[in-house]
Parts: sequence; structure tokens; C-alpha cells
Amino acid sequence: MHKLPTSGHRIGRHSKKISWSTRKNYITLKLTEDIPHVFQVPFEVHTLVGDVMGHDNFPQVLVLHGAGNSNRGRFKKLRDALLGKGISTVAFDFVGHGDTGGQLKSSSLKSRTRQTCRVVDSLNLQQPLAVIAASMSAYTAVKLLERYDIRCLVLLVPAMYTARAYSIPFNQGFTGLIRQPQSWLTSDAWQILAEFSGRLLIVAAENDQVIPRDVIDRIYNAAVNAAERKLYIAPNTSHFIFTDLRAKNPDGFYHAFGLICHMLRE
Repeated sequence: MHKLPTSGHRIGRHSKKISWSTRKNYITLKLTEDIPHVFQVPFEVHTLVGDVMGHDNFPQVLVLHGAGNSNRGRFKKLRDALLGKGISTVAFDFVGHGDTGGQLKSSSLKSRTRQTCRVVDSLNLQQPLAVIAASMSAYTAVKLLERYDIRCLVLLVPAMYTARAYSIPFNQGFTGLIRQPQSWLTSDAWQILAEFSGRLLIVAAENDQVIPRDVIDRIYNAAVNAAERKLYIAPNTSHFIFTDLRAKNPDGFYHAFGLICHMLRE
């Protein structure tokens, strides 16, 4: 059984896919064969919408989408492939994205961390966690290391940010601050990663016009105490790495997918 605190979880509009009963302060879920299983989690004035993709009651991997126009749907094909390998996942849309909606401009890196914690705590996800995180959310994943026991980080075209940008709303000088030359050098991520003892996989794009290669190398080099770390640079890909791989290099997609599966299963 997967137990979820009733104070932080509401069954979404697809509730017919989930049978449930209340016991004390928890909702006990029995997942049916229908996938995905949609959930809603209150966060401030918003409702975070996400889903569990898996046949078991304990999602094994948390998937965090990136910024811009991204949403959890961007990772459906990857999550489908993981499910085919018996790996269940949970994902949600951050405020300002996808089914969650709301104003992105008033959010921040700090808010994204808090949103993720709200989902993890509300769904009572079992630790140690494994996290797949893309672009901006790679920084969020690193910040989660300060609160949770995480056994594995899979960072896709990862971004890191100066600590000064953490609490600044996206519409109040955030962009100007992170675009200062090499602002990422003053990120608090480096010390956090230095203390990480789990497994780390970085999947980067050869022709990424968003994330400097120096950031990728610094992430890898910072994780000096990782039990295992691997960096894969996907050839002839842009920041939209999996879109490019599926369209131009299916073998490269399956190679990257194999690396992800290996890292998650160890």
C-alpha cells in the first residue's frame, strides 16, 4: 500500500483510475492497471498536478521537468520506456507549467524546490530516492540533497545557478543576474555535490547553446565523493536532447536510455 497524508493530497479528475480508502490521517491507494494515475497536491494558492506511471504502489523515480515551455508531458516517452523496464516514476507540473498552470513569472528557484518537497512529502515517497531532472530542475534536484536521502541523480542538460538567484522571483531581476558572465561559479551546488555519496549520471548535449560546457564539467568534478559518476555527451544534439536523439539518432537515444536504466537499477 502507498500511504499519502490526507492534508496534502487530493485525487484528481481521473480518480476513477484509483481505488482508495481513508485510515486515520492517510489515504491508502490501490493502484489499478490504468496508467497514469493522476494526483493533485495543494501548494499555497495553487494545485500541483502530476501522475504516477507504474504498476506498483511505490514510485521508484521522481522526474522533474525543466523551465520555459516544458511540462511533465515532455518526459512521457522516456517514462513509458522506463515503465517497460519495470521502473515506475512520478512527475508533476511546476507552477506556471502544464496542468498546474498559474503565473510562472512570480515563481522562483526556491519555490520550485518547495513545490518538489511538497509533492515528495505529500506522496510519502520512499527514501532513498532516485531523481531524474532536466535543465533548471537539475539545480532543484541538487537542492533536494539537503533534505532527502537520494541514492541516484540523473541530470539531463543540467543548469546550475548562483546562490544569489535562489529566492529572486523570475520577473524581478532573475534573468539579468544569471546572465552575468560565469555567475554559476558562485553556486552553492558545488559544496552540496561534494558531499553527495550516491550515483551520478550527467547526460549533456554536444551543441547545447543554453548550458556552457564548463558548467557540465564543474558538476562532474564537484561530485568527488559520488559512489559512481558518469558523463555522457550526446553527439550532434541541442539543449532539446531527447527530441534530437529520437529524430536523428535512435541508437544514441537507446544508448542514453541504457545508461539511465543502469544508473537507476544499481
